[in-house]
Amino acid sequence: MTFEEALKHEENNVPVTYNNQKYYVVGHNALNQTLTIRKLSGNPFFTVPVEAKPEELS
Repeated sequence: MTFEEALKHEENNVPVTYNNQKYYVVGHNALNQTLTIRKLSGNPFFTVPVEAKPEELS
């Protein structure tokens, strides 16, 4: 996935796959082209954000 494609997932609140699990894109850093993702969970307060590169997402 490209950085631009990942941004569309963030804007539309569509999940992405990372390490065979579903995540939401919750932030991005355009300067270094990384994304902050958060695991789909019944309780988002207990999920830790993860930094990922766009090419690691599908």
